[in-house]
Amino acid sequence: MLQGVTSWVVLLFGVIGVLFALCALVPVPGKTTSRLSAWHLGFGLLGSELSPFLVTVGVVLAVTGWALGAGTRLPGRIGLALHAIAVLGLLWALWRARGALAVFEVAFREAWGDGYEEEIAPSRRALLQRKLRPARWWTPVAYRHPQVDWKRHIPYVENAHPLQYLDVLVPREPPRRPMPVLLNIHGGGWMIGRKGTQAMPLLMHMASHGWLVFDADYRLSPSARMPAHIVDVKAAIAWTRAHAAEYGGDPRFIVITGGSAGGHLVALAALTANHPELQPGFESADTSVQVVVPFYGKYDMLGEHRPDTGFAEFMERNLMPGPRRTHDALWRAMHPATHLGSRDPATAPPFLVLHGTHDQLIPLAEARWFVGELRKQYPGEVVYVEMPYAHHAWDVPHSLRADLTVEALQRYLELQYSRWCRRNGLEPAPGPGA
Repeated sequence: MLQGVTSWVVLLFGVIGVLFALCALVPVPGKTTSRLSAWHLGFGLLGSELSPFLVTVGVVLAVTGWALGAGTRLPGRIGLALHAIAVLGLLWALWRARGALAVFEVAFREAWGDGYEEEIAPSRRALLQRKLRPARWWTPVAYRHPQVDWKRHIPYVENAHPLQYLDVLVPREPPRRPMPVLLNIHGGGWMIGRKGTQAMPLLMHMASHGWLVFDADYRLSPSARMPAHIVDVKAAIAWTRAHAAEYGGDPRFIVITGGSAGGHLVALAALTANHPELQPGFESADTSVQVVVPFYGKYDMLGEHRPDTGFAEFMERNLMPGPRRTHDALWRAMHPATHLGSRDPATAPPFLVLHGTHDQLIPLAEARWFVGELRKQYPGEVVYVEMPYAHHAWDVPHSLRADLTVEALQRYLELQYSRWCRRNGLEPAPGPGA
């Protein structure tokens, strides 16, 4: 009896393991509103980024099943074979992630030449550090860092809605001079998601290496309708600029980053800086940013790249106050490409756009289209990194690919900070404790 039950349990988990490996290795065309894409993301992201953890679990289950006699029954033998296939597939997925840093290096050298790191101020170059922490791959969402003070749930508007709060990540040994500032905006289809859950490997690493980091919530649909989301992001920028100095930050230099829906919002915020119609009640506040880093963003809100009736229906049903035919101006205002030519070349912040080749939710072709439009119409610097084999939200857990991405982004952010200081005749802040 026990051997029979064990055989079927081993078979079940073998099938699940193969699904993790298969979805990690084999891409499907990205489609934002597809349930199949969402299921593929669930298996593919975990299989791709949590492969060491899943390999460990798979080996333990297979060995335990074998010890309990699963190999004496046909379902158990099939299950054990599937476990072996899954382990090999997951190890292959891990192996494919090893080149992530090299992909960034190619893009950076194409943009600035082989000696680009020499532009980073010596005091900041000393902060560059490997992020690789393999032990954390087995605790992929344990985000706390011993060198970071995590201050939670601070309102960024008066009479704040429960989702109009942010967290502050401060080095436990802050430098004596104001730190550069990083603000993160989470994703979740404008309908779900919370601060403290996304991009945390990056946020904690930067906060422990001399940056002041903010991580903001915003009102979510369907109860909130656009432009509420972007209004909240702009309010968070305005609050960050007004209060960064209280936490040791330099309000003159703010980087904004975000993934998925957050990628859309940070791109839109950067392209509509100081637009009074999107800043009701704080029209005169400075909502400009100095650098923009959108991850796997949803940029084509109007179907300009490729018509998508399913996404248009999703927007009308969940995000917008009404159909496009009656709210055309608002629909266009929420489309980042509408604003590409509106920035002054002297103040247009540099863009670093990132997208994975295996993104299940947002087509790779859409990111390529947006970058193409940026390069044609936007007066600022544009760097594009296309991450091989990466799935949507690859930067969320601790993983090999996420660690290498964080290393590259630290170089990019330090370069942009040093360049900004040089342009403004300023001395970059020293590292923590200096």
